[in-house]
Amino acid sequence: MNIEALQVSINRYDGFVQRGIDDDFQKPIVDEAYPMEKTPFYAMRLWPKVHFTMGGLSINERAQVLDFNGNTIDGLYAAGEVVGGVHGASRLGSCAITECIVFGRIAGQNI
Repeated sequence: MNIEALQVSINRYDGFVQRGIDDDFQKPIVDEAYPMEKTPFYAMRLWPKVHFTMGGLSINERAQVLDFNGNTIDGLYAAGEVVGGVHGASRLGSCAITECIVFGRIAGQNI
């Protein structure tokens, strides 16, 4: 890693912390954030990905996919992360496997 480029990034971040706002994304910086003054610094390579979205296909209690008017689409069933609305307005953590198994089983029984 180029040390000069790293120092520019650290200085930029520290400026955001001091002002309490992220100039790049206009996001507030939490009060608990602190400048990066002490070494060592650790880094790792990350690949961004979508883990979960709150949108998806609408289903009923039989795991049948619903159209825009709330009518079932004959022969179309869904379960797991392709489905939206199961959690309401806020996703319940650690429920993905249960969601897949429960609605997958329901879909299988109804097919």
